[in-house]
Amino acid sequence: MSAGNPDMQTTSIASPRRRATPPATAGADDRTPLAQSLGRRVEALAGHLQAALGGDERAIHQARVATRRLREIVPIVSDTQSGRGERLRRRLKRLTAALGPVRELDVALMLVNGRAKETPSPAIVALRAHLTERRRVALEHLREACDSGRARRLLSRLADLVRDRDLASRRGHGGLPSRERRRLARGVIDRARDLGIAVADAGAILIIDRVHAVRIAAKRLRYALELTGELRLVRTASLVSSLRAMQDVLGELHDLDVLRTEARRVRSDVPPDSIVARNLEELTDDVDADIRLLHARYLSGARALAALTDRVRDRIAPCLDPSIST
Repeated sequence: MSAGNPDMQTTSIASPRRRATPPATAGADDRTPLAQSLGRRVEALAGHLQAALGGDERAIHQARVATRRLREIVPIVSDTQSGRGERLRRRLKRLTAALGPVRELDVALMLVNGRAKETPSPAIVALRAHLTERRRVALEHLREACDSGRARRLLSRLADLVRDRDLASRRGHGGLPSRERRRLARGVIDRARDLGIAVADAGAILIIDRVHAVRIAAKRLRYALELTGELRLVRTASLVSSLRAMQDVLGELHDLDVLRTEARRVRSDVPPDSIVARNLEELTDDVDADIRLLHARYLSGARALAALTDRVRDRIAPCLDPSIST
């Protein structure tokens, strides 16, 4: 860390990323595991969406994670080739995309606050004001993408899906039907393949977009395996734990990259010889160093991550549906 800026601490700040609340385990519930998993995910989104649209930081994070988990289970319980299923899939994807920028700016603000001392420098003040304004605009975009009417319709369609699945449970359609089992197996295989490709493409040189692709692919595979474990088909806890650990590393790297990008934007708008510009340059230099350290941590686990994808394709997927070729 540079000694020229009093706001730049000499040790790396702990990541402000909060883990989302995992899907609750069911108590006494006579529904099938699939119906329970779907119901919990819909309840999670319904419980946080209104507060998220109101700008609550925690609710934004929880709602975003809920949409991602729903995007893994909806293709299992609903034919996304049909008009209804495809519309629901698109709406969830749009909501995830609209929540993302607000969440990223929330984390960037937490990182800035964590790196500032009691008396913030002009650079920190300028960066904080910039991030706050960017968050305001992103929140407006979120509210436009999912206004109260769209939110009600989305939750209503998800509730219909839950009722349909609950009805099937009460009619005695227990277990996981072969059609849903094939869909789940295909999804797991596709997620594992995508992660393997992303790891190979990322290589050993730090290219942010490629590392970002690994983070997204790891997250998607994690949620698919999380669902598989909930459905009591295959034990996936150790795989999910490994993916979560790598996701944490790559998530921190992504958060720092967002902060670095925003700091450079502020720096481009101030006189290049000003103290604000110099302090922002010191900040970006410090962030660069942290990003390189996190990338080194990723590289140390990249081979194990690639091996994990092979294990999923060769051992986990055939347990779900032996008829599907990996």
